[in-house]
Amino acid sequence: MSKNTFIAFILILLTIFFFQWYEAKKLQNYSNLNASIEQKKEQKDTVIQNKVDTTKEKIILLDTVNRKEEIETGDTIWIDNERIICGISEIGAKIISLKIKDYTYDKTKRKEKNVNDMVDLVGRSKVGGSNLIIGSEDFDNKKFLLKNNLERKNIIIKDKEKITLNFETVSKNGEIIQKRYSFEGDSYKIGVEIFSENLYEKSIYFGWKAGITESEYYKSEKTYTSYINEYRKAHIFDGKNIDHIQHKKIEKEEKTGNYKWTAITSKYFMIACVLDTIKDADIFIQSYDSKEEDDIKPINKKEKIFDYSILFKRVCSSNKESFWIYAGPNKISLLSSFKIKFEKVLFGGWEWFLRADIWFPIICEWTLWLLIFIYSGVKDYGITIIILTIFIRLITFPLSHSSMKSMNKMKILQPKINNIRQRYKTNPKKMNEEIMALYKKEGINPLNPGCLPMFLQMPVLIALFIVLQKAIELRGAQTILIPWVKDLSQPEILISLKQLGLESIFPNGIPIYGYGIALMPILMAILTFIQNKMTIKDPNQKAMIYFMPIFMLVLFNNFPAGLVFYWTLSNALGIIQQYILDKKMNKETYQIQEKQDKKKNRK
Repeated sequence: MSKNTFIAFILILLTIFFFQWYEAKKLQNYSNLNASIEQKKEQKDTVIQNKVDTTKEKIILLDTVNRKEEIETGDTIWIDNERIICGISEIGAKIISLKIKDYTYDKTKRKEKNVNDMVDLVGRSKVGGSNLIIGSEDFDNKKFLLKNNLERKNIIIKDKEKITLNFETVSKNGEIIQKRYSFEGDSYKIGVEIFSENLYEKSIYFGWKAGITESEYYKSEKTYTSYINEYRKAHIFDGKNIDHIQHKKIEKEEKTGNYKWTAITSKYFMIACVLDTIKDADIFIQSYDSKEEDDIKPINKKEKIFDYSILFKRVCSSNKESFWIYAGPNKISLLSSFKIKFEKVLFGGWEWFLRADIWFPIICEWTLWLLIFIYSGVKDYGITIIILTIFIRLITFPLSHSSMKSMNKMKILQPKINNIRQRYKTNPKKMNEEIMALYKKEGINPLNPGCLPMFLQMPVLIALFIVLQKAIELRGAQTILIPWVKDLSQPEILISLKQLGLESIFPNGIPIYGYGIALMPILMAILTFIQNKMTIKDPNQKAMIYFMPIFMLVLFNNFPAGLVFYWTLSNALGIIQQYILDKKMNKETYQIQEKQDKKKNRK
């Protein structure tokens, strides 16, 4: 490895560290938790069991975290379609529960369809979502009556069916206020209309004060349990650009202009309040400490974890104001289908780093689309990563082959270079002139670093680092190739600190290294050692042969398993490529030496 190669490699490592540091700011690990989500649910106030229809074909278990007050003062209407189970309280006609049917807290139970395991997006059920203020009157605590003639308050909407629920209350001025919800059988979209005979030119506030719950924790078969939290964000879209908002303290923020939607996102889910068209509006964003106010509170967390309430303020242009709510997964194909740039919430930010907010999200999106496209054919994300690795290797092959040839020639010339350094060690200028003359004579480009192919892979590597952690498509993804890994989006843990008896010593994990021993980083470190032995011949860089494998082992141990799998495969292919090239170069060297010997013998 040349000096230029070494410098370039250090730059790569600094890049990796930068993104690990940035993600670590958002990715917080909660350890020492003796209770799982299921145990927490046993501590909730009440569990209501309702029959869905008279034939008893389906029973929905409705858990209610801290909802005792609402149930005592008003009934809850439950709407069950193919995607969500939505609970609307008569108090305020607010949404107090939004269960996502295809996603569970425990990813190993996602096929069981147990309602108590389903992710509920409502962070603060007492506050609720779909909040309403007209003029100076707050309607969140007023009792609404459901005007639909329904025999029961558990409504099932089948595929392609639609239903509208009309809630009514009376304002302090005696005016009838209607809040109408519309649901479809196979959609995460909830329509909301506010109607009154005297709504025209009145100010109306509508939004979502309930925040968004954190959905993530992982639990290995070895009973090691940890919560994983990514800092939540608020987003605003004006029809062209998206602002990504992340507060560092509890504060209020106000925006004025023409807007289409505002949203709150967690690691894998989003709740968005959307206007029917782009309209003039004020947007109010209020952050709060979710540790203090959420229904399910994180444990052993010192700093504040911020969540957001979002509100539109509009001056009504008629007696009816229309909104709709998206409450569902951050699935790129689903978000893109709405054609209003929802998908841009996935990989936003980093504008302060070389305007990465412009180019880096594009790389992430293309990486995710490529993964999804390959997966659609092979139906296994492990095989998908193998195909992606080969694809990237093929793209970088011409340059990597050229770089490896240059490195091999450098290795052959190393004795001559060392001789020049020894002869001119007191005259650095003359030394460099002689070395450059030797490079020119042998046709070697010293500016062709051996790790330049790694630079070409870095955007994909970093994009994979982000995508594997944020793409819900890979949440809980498994592969038959590494069956002990239950989730490619999370770090591999073959043996946990708890099993090793080190949990009390490292309750928050070993810094950088993580929460347990993983197998793939060890294999990757071995391959790194082999590759270094094949490429590093300079005695001055001999320490790198041993240092880099250890360094990479520690660094990658806490990376997503899918990323480590990719890099391990890439290293293996690199070794094979290097072996073939070495064999070819040795043969060429032997032939050159043979010709030179024949010339000497003739003389």
